[in-house]
Amino acid sequence: MSSVLEKLRILDEQRAKLIDGAKAEALEKAEKAVAELNELGFHYRLTEESGSSGAKTARREVGPKRERKDAPCPICRFKTEPLHDGRLHRKQVKKKPFTATELTEKGLVVV
Repeated sequence: MSSVLEKLRILDEQRAKLIDGAKAEALEKAEKAVAELNELGFHYRLTEESGSSGAKTARREVGPKRERKDAPCPICRFKTEPLHDGRLHRKQVKKKPFTATELTEKGLVVV
């Protein structure tokens, strides 16, 4: 059993050396490219993101979806079923309460 563990440890060391070599090579190419851009008058700099993997840290963490409050709409000043809030008024150029016809079209009923 220890021989298998020893082989795995050796393979891990070899893998780490290969990755370090590939990283150094890629970094050298990137530094040359950035230096060339800087010579052309552009202002670039090469930075490394913190964390173990750039792909994971580059993604924006998405929080919980906003929920409508059980309160009257701040524009209409009344509650509807289903609930709606000011976000439903986005397309209105001048924000105003919905008419009875607009409420019906949107499937809303005044509560």
